[in-house]
Amino acid sequence: YSFCTLLDGLWCHGQPPEAMGGEDTVEPLLDDDRDGVEQDMRKIDIGNYAVNSKTYCSNEVTTSKYNLFPMSPRFFLWRNLYEQFHRYANMYFLVVASLQLIPGLSPTGKYTTLVPLAFVLFVSLVKDSHEDWQRHKRDKETNNQPARVFRDGSWLDVTWKEICVGDVIEVPRETEFAADILLLYTGSEKGLCHIQTANLDGETNLKLRKCHVSVSSASPLPGFDPRHPENYTGTLACKPPDEDMYKFEGYLERKDRTNRTSRAPVDVESVLLRGAKLGSSVPRVMGTVVYTGKETKLMKNQKDSEMKTSQLELSTNQQIFRIFAAQIMFCLVCAIGLGLATSDFEDHWYLEPSDLSTPFVSGFVGFWTFVILFNNLIPISLYVSMEVVKLVQADLIRNDLEMYYAEADMPAKADTSSLNEELGQVQYVFSDKTGTLTCNVMDFLKFSVGESHYGTGTTEIGRAAAAREGTMLNDDRPSNIKLVKGFFFYDKRISDEDGRGVKWNWMDQPNAAELSYFFKVLAVCHTVVAEKNGDQLKYQAQSPDENCLVSGVKYLGVEFMGTEGADTVVLKIRQRGGGCVTEKWGLLHVLEFNSDRKRMSVVVRDPNGKLLLFCKGADTVIYERLKTNVTEKELEIQEKNRQFLTKFARDGLRTLVIAQTELDEKEYIKWAPKYKKATEDIGNREKMVADAAEEIEQNLDLLGTTAIEDKLQKGVPATIELLRTAGINVWVLTGDKQETAINIGFACALLNNDMGLFKFHDAVTQSNITQTLQNFARDADSVRRDYGQELGIVVQGGTLQLILGDQNTDVRPENSTHFLNIAKHCKVVICCRVTPGQKAQVVRLVKQNLAEVTLAIGDGANDVSMIKEAHVGVGISGLEGLQAANAADYAIGQFRYLQRLLLVHGRWNYRRNSKLILYSFYKNICLYLTQFWYCFYNSFTGQSLYDPWSLSAYNVIFTSLPIVGLAVFDRDIEPKRLVGDSDSAGIEQFPELYDDGRKSKLFNTAVFWKFTINAILHSAICLFIPRFSLDEVAHPDNGWALGLPAQGLTSYTAVIFTVTLKCAFESSSWTQINIILLVGSLASWFVFLCVYFSISTIGGFRLHTAHPSWYLVYRLFSHPIIWLAVFLTVTIALIRDFGWKCFKRNFEPNLTHVIQAWERKKKDGLITDFDRHRLKNEAPKLFPRQMVKKYKKKDDRPQKESMEPNPHAQERQQLEYLANMHLDAPWAKQAAVPPSPTKPLLNNSNPLFQAPAIHQPLTNSQHLISSMSSLAPSPHHVRSPSASITSPTVSQTTGPVDVYQNGHLQTHPSAFPYDSM
Repeated sequence: YSFCTLLDGLWCHGQPPEAMGGEDTVEPLLDDDRDGVEQDMRKIDIGNYAVNSKTYCSNEVTTSKYNLFPMSPRFFLWRNLYEQFHRYANMYFLVVASLQLIPGLSPTGKYTTLVPLAFVLFVSLVKDSHEDWQRHKRDKETNNQPARVFRDGSWLDVTWKEICVGDVIEVPRETEFAADILLLYTGSEKGLCHIQTANLDGETNLKLRKCHVSVSSASPLPGFDPRHPENYTGTLACKPPDEDMYKFEGYLERKDRTNRTSRAPVDVESVLLRGAKLGSSVPRVMGTVVYTGKETKLMKNQKDSEMKTSQLELSTNQQIFRIFAAQIMFCLVCAIGLGLATSDFEDHWYLEPSDLSTPFVSGFVGFWTFVILFNNLIPISLYVSMEVVKLVQADLIRNDLEMYYAEADMPAKADTSSLNEELGQVQYVFSDKTGTLTCNVMDFLKFSVGESHYGTGTTEIGRAAAAREGTMLNDDRPSNIKLVKGFFFYDKRISDEDGRGVKWNWMDQPNAAELSYFFKVLAVCHTVVAEKNGDQLKYQAQSPDENCLVSGVKYLGVEFMGTEGADTVVLKIRQRGGGCVTEKWGLLHVLEFNSDRKRMSVVVRDPNGKLLLFCKGADTVIYERLKTNVTEKELEIQEKNRQFLTKFARDGLRTLVIAQTELDEKEYIKWAPKYKKATEDIGNREKMVADAAEEIEQNLDLLGTTAIEDKLQKGVPATIELLRTAGINVWVLTGDKQETAINIGFACALLNNDMGLFKFHDAVTQSNITQTLQNFARDADSVRRDYGQELGIVVQGGTLQLILGDQNTDVRPENSTHFLNIAKHCKVVICCRVTPGQKAQVVRLVKQNLAEVTLAIGDGANDVSMIKEAHVGVGISGLEGLQAANAADYAIGQFRYLQRLLLVHGRWNYRRNSKLILYSFYKNICLYLTQFWYCFYNSFTGQSLYDPWSLSAYNVIFTSLPIVGLAVFDRDIEPKRLVGDSDSAGIEQFPELYDDGRKSKLFNTAVFWKFTINAILHSAICLFIPRFSLDEVAHPDNGWALGLPAQGLTSYTAVIFTVTLKCAFESSSWTQINIILLVGSLASWFVFLCVYFSISTIGGFRLHTAHPSWYLVYRLFSHPIIWLAVFLTVTIALIRDFGWKCFKRNFEPNLTHVIQAWERKKKDGLITDFDRHRLKNEAPKLFPRQMVKKYKKKDDRPQKESMEPNPHAQERQQLEYLANMHLDAPWAKQAAVPPSPTKPLLNNSNPLFQAPAIHQPLTNSQHLISSMSSLAPSPHHVRSPSASITSPTVSQTTGPVDVYQNGHLQTHPSAFPYDSM
């Protein structure tokens, strides 16, 4: 049934060919109401180089930021300085450096701030320039690639940058497209070609593209002739350039032989985007260039990501403002002191009257002098040190072999190093399911047709669900069957293998015709491309689900062979006896899937000429489109298939519903032009196409369902258990059914039987959602406050729409507040049936309303919005492409690597960077506040105690490297104590150590000011002890008092030793690099003294005047009193720090201290290993507060000991069973404890208390509060439904309610209230 045959068929019904409405037909250009839209269209005259080259931009791309032209605003020096002075700290030091240039104002010289500032700016300039130079090289390489275009009557060899809009371009096979091109010629009979889009979306499967074909209703239009490209003329109209790579709207106007203008729509299926690559199916393609250079869709998408700032850096900025305020206070105190000191001339008889001014003027001028003197209370090297450290930390993440995914050759990526420490503070993890928690590798497992379902075997999720109920599920497929990748189906009724080949047993079934037709529908209703590779047929699909279904029916005897042209589907159908027949189905339209429609359809003609629509999609959208006027038999089939879907979902399978309808020819002829008009629309095409599809996808007949398995990734349950033990809340946002999501939650160790679970009934409406949320929030607060039970919540997309709203739904603002109050009490939240937009909404709700760090992780394009919305975005490089990985801040190969990214690298980086910031402020305050104390000895004149260039070198040379080494290499705990990896078999883990960053224990306002007060104390010690020690000491040569030079050198040396040893105290691990940096830092001070004081000038520039020569320095440091003063100062300053650390480790140790001590004992051979559970029992205060508390009754009724089983033993038993079942839990060290087939694993006889679900407007909802085991009250204490119990904390309502009893869900006629909960 070719396209022409279909046209003839319609003509026979009395309709002209135009009524067909096919995608490649055109109609005469009409004057309609589109003038306003078309004013914004870009119109390209194909082949007119002279006009197009002057109208549109060139194809040269520039990704670099800088150039070498001084008159350009992109000159590297001007632009880089402009960017750097957007940092407040750099601008502050620039102001200070400017003040120093004012004569007589600076006590520390003119350039002592300018030189370090210039060094910091220079380092950043070199780094940025090097990165930009790499971009320049890549741009040059790209722009000079060869291309071939037809221009001015001949083919020319040009470079990419010389390509112009409107050029006809030739692209050979396996070559990247240089611009966005409208495909006109492929050389194949069907006008098709395959392209690779891995550079655009990361998807490795081939995409099908078809030539644009114009067909005039009046006379044929000549096609593109590669021998005479000049004969192909026309005007291409399209929308202005945008970044949407999956959408293109336009039309091509051409004149036929009668000089009549005709218009044909152009869509994305005929457009080849820059960055994509031609496959090997055709030798070459030709087309006309639509967008070039920066206007191509690829370049439009290469935008700078939104700048993300870590919470640690934001907190640091706050502390900087506070330190600046303290600095102003110090300056004011000294300025007032100066004004008072100069108010009485008699006290300063040695000054000339002309040197004195009024106290106010002296104080005002002195204020700016003190600003200069104390300017480095804010460390000038802080930002450059943090930048260097974070770059090295990011490199360590990239090179961590424990996060290298060998199967995909995928190392970890860190594209946003500024968020390294944010990884150690995450409180909420938002995860996608498909491809993130699961493998996104589909296996055809089960299906149903009519009243029967087919397929055997079970899944990991099904086994976990059975284990919760105390039963065991075994795989009932024979052990000798051969399972093919992607096809794990086995059912004797359908097919079997007897050694001589496959037996198609379904052909002998009573419903063989139904089965055959169902398989044909699956083989026709899809967008899969069949590609021949020799004698083999390979399927390429944008969705792994479609590939799985088409491959599945191939193994069941109905093989999709590909298409003939764009309008005929060819099937090969197996027959009894081993033969096969070929069927051809006419393909009229493909109504494609998207996340809003949640379905896809095809309009086809079967071999008998019958006009049909096949539709497959989610049960929620298909069932509401089924015909309502049905027989009892059909209604029974619908209900049975609902039950099948529930059963499939229980096993965690991905389900689709398959339906069809026979179309009336007249109705179709009316509908086809509407659809054609929708595809031609400019500006609103997507909505109009969806509306047209909605019109025809009605009155469907149910055919059956499919169920495919998406296996859990390796290590997912263990990873989630570790994250939850670390105190991290895990939210799963998925498009799956609620039953599937819940069972996957249990299989992933997100949910457990001891957890109370809130669920919403489908009957929740806009009128009662607020009251329902209020009840839930009140109950959740009561249970968590009084009983400490872990809670979870499951919510569907429809309910989320009532809570959060969207552009079409107005909701009460308090709904989101109530929902957030519930979620705050829940350890786990599962959102199912959600759209990509709702994912971002949920993340935004938590991000904006809770002062917690959020992380979103996903693998597909539908996860990009939530990844960008979260504080930290993590992408997984999976089968859905690299969209998520490219948009994320970090990328990993598998979900299990998230535990190491957070618990190891995140925790280490948080600790390291916290110490870096605290120490940077500490060392500067320690030095520069000695100047403040010295002001009390110099009458607040602003006289500096130290040599100016010694001050400049303090941050740059003497104290910078030790803390950088600590911030890069310091480790307090071995990684095997935090996560399960290849080296941690049989090792106890302590993920609770993550609590330090999650609760910001190591860097907050209190900790910062403790360090600041300690620094103030050390500064006073470093000034006053040398001051009093040298008070009576004479010069070794002339007996004079040592004076200012000796005082300054002694105090400065004491400060250097004090802050360097303080850095050593803060180190948790020692390496050769640490020791070299610490010793080198101390040595650099003495080398500086020898070199600096032996030279007085450099190139005529005077370094120092009044300060001593090298000989005097040598004589001073040979005096024992100097060294004694330094020793006393350092000892007194650090004795408190040393004593405090000893006290904390020996008398008030935290969990880190205990593990470090045990590690040392183990290393010394004193112990073999230590027991985590023993430690929790003996020292429970070391661990974060437990979320689950022992159940206690609030009334005075006596409790029997036997009624309260040990929750920890049962929890551990179940954990060990599930962990061994998955074979990847890090702490599963005992043999698996399989549940008894007769006795439940947990005490499931206890009822699962639920809030009542009355069918009235007040609270149409359901929630599960109590547990199925030890945390719920014993069945002995549950009163009958008719009993009246008053609860002081929970609202009392009645109505039917589901409860779990004896491992089964049962419905009671009325709800019994909580038993004193």
